[in-house]
Amino acid sequence: MLREFLNQDVNIYFIDGQNVHGGKITDIDEKYVKYESDVYINIIPISSIRSVQLQTGERKNATAVRGFSLS
Repeated sequence: MLREFLNQDVNIYFIDGQNVHGGKITDIDEKYVKYESDVYINIIPISSIRSVQLQTGERKNATAVRGFSLS
């Protein structure tokens, strides 16, 4: 299933709660994923990955300012 994300910008979330973002999965084998960004190259064991997220569209940003007041 990870092959669907090959050469696409993804976020990778790990089982320990950390993540990497801003890069692409450039290679996959049975045990490891190669993840590259402009700054670094990571070789990541597949067993440490909790999930992989692909952004497929833009989020709509809220334009209203929300807050509270004390009166």
